[in-house]
Amino acid sequence: MATGQADLISNLPDDVLGTIVSLLHTRDGCRTQALSRRWRPIWRAAPLNLEGGGSRLREQTVSGILSGHLGPLRRISIFMIKSLPRRYDLRTGHPIVDDTGDARVDNWLGSRDLAHLEALRLSYEYNTHNSTLPPSVFSSAPALRVASFGRCRLPPKLAVDFPLLQQLTLWMVTLTQEALNAVLSGCPALEILGMTEIRGVVCLRIRSRTLRSISFRHSSYVPSQELVIEDAPCLERARLQPFGTDNSVVTFRVIHALKLEMFSQV
Repeated sequence: MATGQADLISNLPDDVLGTIVSLLHTRDGCRTQALSRRWRPIWRAAPLNLEGGGSRLREQTVSGILSGHLGPLRRISIFMIKSLPRRYDLRTGHPIVDDTGDARVDNWLGSRDLAHLEALRLSYEYNTHNSTLPPSVFSSAPALRVASFGRCRLPPKLAVDFPLLQQLTLWMVTLTQEALNAVLSGCPALEILGMTEIRGVVCLRIRSRTLRSISFRHSSYVPSQELVIEDAPCLERARLQPFGTDNSVVTFRVIHALKLEMFSQV
């Protein structure tokens, strides 16, 4: 802007400026604090759309943003989280799995109000499956509509409270049937479920009164895997994607899905 011209943007109300800032990438939104004294408090109070992870946004920066930002959390997408180091039992040589949950993620989300969170994406850097998401990730998020979790484990004793969640993606996730049951029962509005390379369960059983579409790609680490639709009265579409290995077997069974019209295997 040329010198001497009025700064019309800065004269806008705080809520309008906050909306503008919230549409920017996290890094760019944070930088608006350096524009002037007028802009300094805008970003901290605006709805937060946090995009980070890997080389784009360091974990220390994520922690700093979530602890210092005062506005409501709207969307969180943290990918390429550094996997926790693998530990082994010195006596047996077997890997030790800590099911208490990743303390870093717990610090990020456990102390924040998730009442306004609409979208959540968390995934780890490597496919080691020794990083367990903490229970706080699945605590009450009444506005959450889209969620994705990848390259991680779900805690065995899980309580999920996502009353408005409509779309869920699980990819390269290790879980138990009990954890899957908790997810489905804790998402009473779920319509779209995507599962890719699920581990820990040979036979996955689906029970959902609202599910309309499901896609499933089995894990090459499980030679024989079965997907059973036990009770899904609203299910209309099912897509099965074999991994393509010669020694793998995938079985798809439907017990109760009266509205199932389209089934594809590609």
